[in-house]
Amino acid sequence: MQTWNLRLLGSPSLTAPDGRDLRLERKTVGLLAYLALEGATSRAALAELLWPDTVASSGRNNLVHVLRRAKSAFGTALVEGADELVLAEAVRVDARELLGERFAGDVPLGEFLSGVEFDDLPELSDWLLAWREELGARRVSLLSARASEAEREGRVADALSYATRLVDLDPLAESAYRLVMRLHAAAGDRPAALRVYHRCKDVLERELGVRPSEETARLARAIDQGELPRAPSVSTSRPLPLAVLRPPVLVGREAAWAQLEAAWQRGQTIYVTGDPGVGKTRFVQDFVTSKGRALYLPGRPGAQDVPFAAAAHNARARLTAAPDVTLPPWVRRELARVLPEFRGSDAPAPIDSPEARLNYFLAHLEVVRRTSQGFAAIINDDVQYYDAASVELGAFFLTQSRELGVEGDVPRHILIYRRGSLPEATRARQDALAKAGVAAVIELEPLGEHDVEALLDEIRASTTFEAPQGLARELHGLTNGNPQFLLETLKHMFQSGDFRVSDALRERASGATRLIAERASRLSEPALQAARAAAVLRDDFTLEVVAEVLGVGLLDLASAWEELEGAHVMLGERFSHDLVHEAVLSGTPDAIRTLLHRSAARVLPKYDAHPGRVAQHWLNARDLRQAAPWLVKAGEAAEATSRPTDAAAFYARAAQVFRELGDVEGERAAAARERTVG
Repeated sequence: MQTWNLRLLGSPSLTAPDGRDLRLERKTVGLLAYLALEGATSRAALAELLWPDTVASSGRNNLVHVLRRAKSAFGTALVEGADELVLAEAVRVDARELLGERFAGDVPLGEFLSGVEFDDLPELSDWLLAWREELGARRVSLLSARASEAEREGRVADALSYATRLVDLDPLAESAYRLVMRLHAAAGDRPAALRVYHRCKDVLERELGVRPSEETARLARAIDQGELPRAPSVSTSRPLPLAVLRPPVLVGREAAWAQLEAAWQRGQTIYVTGDPGVGKTRFVQDFVTSKGRALYLPGRPGAQDVPFAAAAHNARARLTAAPDVTLPPWVRRELARVLPEFRGSDAPAPIDSPEARLNYFLAHLEVVRRTSQGFAAIINDDVQYYDAASVELGAFFLTQSRELGVEGDVPRHILIYRRGSLPEATRARQDALAKAGVAAVIELEPLGEHDVEALLDEIRASTTFEAPQGLARELHGLTNGNPQFLLETLKHMFQSGDFRVSDALRERASGATRLIAERASRLSEPALQAARAAAVLRDDFTLEVVAEVLGVGLLDLASAWEELEGAHVMLGERFSHDLVHEAVLSGTPDAIRTLLHRSAARVLPKYDAHPGRVAQHWLNARDLRQAAPWLVKAGEAAEATSRPTDAAAFYARAAQVFRELGDVEGERAAAARERTVG
């Protein structure tokens, strides 16, 4: 089979098997590019895309003429099919190859369809912009991976070539500048490394009005002082002892444990609270383990803005933990409102009456009843991230189980949250339960100096670590007894080999988040980008979604994820601690964060994400035109689950966005819907 080469990266062109370069009309380019990347497409859809303001019959007729002209110009039909059209197998497409999981060729720098615009074709124009970003992200990911691999293998010249191209592709990415600086320094060329820093500084100040991050400035100072830093990589870091990743026993929790035991014996619902990093999750998990099996249901950042997001997560987790459970058809129908995998050909009817709402709540309670056997307790962690609708549903579980005769089928609940983080209504409900004697609230406090000494003793018992005299006192003074901050400091000490609380450590260790961010900066570039994508996705990430947002294959992501788990950044498909998530997110440069938000907004609809999440990603990417219709869809979704207050809020935000866009008709329609449900 003779091969035709369709180049879409850079200025588009088509090369015949005999080497002739053929001229392409603008709409022929759009047609070929769309089929190359989207695959088989109906004639009707293509006609609507290319001639949106033309009646359907005329559009299809125009498409026929374009296909005939192309066949005549090429001497053969490169587009095949009847009702659905596809690109002929003989056509090789550079952009399609770039997307392959095992792409091994030279990474092209050309922009997708460079010089081609479809401003008069709105849908095709949006499609073009989306693919430009996706292919650009794929190039960045490939170059990052190859640069990191070359750096690890000591191929400085190759690594520098890849890294320089990274800077050319994304001149606002500080991580790329740092990589080039490190490589120049490793090659002994300090002046070149510092020139790169000043270029970075000039670009950021000119384009964004900001200065380089402290991490970039610190690297420049180190190079200027003659220190040639090693490229950060987990593979060159000292391994962290298991006793530091997870201390073998709890210390300093005897009094809180006794309170928890007393509340357990009284049969109360238990709330455990404390400051971030105080060790709430470990404390509760160890306690429940002493009683039997625990079902762990964590809240996730971002879920609090989407009605029934936590309920959907929890239902999936319960069904995963009880794979032999079969749900009645009526329960599946009700859950289909928030679990797309249960949807059939017909959409669930809206919840438009108190009876329908009760039936929906009873369906969730039936899931709880059927999946709770064998568990001593349910641990609801980080409930400050639970949305109001799920909190209301949880209150229904806790207060109605006895009345409905299912109390014996529902295990004890222990709820964990950050001190001072609960919404006022949730806090009032908790206080009422505690006042009635139905619930108990236990507050965890920081560790004392003797507790820190006990923790060091536990670590000594399972490692070769020898603590200097007075280390416990100094660590307590540095961390104020916060266990997470304490452990992050110890991780830093084990990786640096310096077990002193020096002035330099005090300067950099202003909190656990700062130390976590510094540890994350030592990740390889692919692992760091994977962590950043997961942090931006917040409540929505799985390995599949992260891979698609980054434009890499699952196999390419697997090694990066293994590194993240080894560095205790990730535990499976979640961050090891919400402070780790916060550190990674805050350390992500604005330009990269915006790119990731745009990519997430394009990817998530393929996974049936709630429209509110998609809208928020477009808002974070500062693309109001894309955000507005998703806000309307979010209002419709809230209406369908009988959440009029949430629906009104989404419609109000949509009206505001339409107003900012100058879309009077869109603003009027959204405002009318707000009044209808409000």
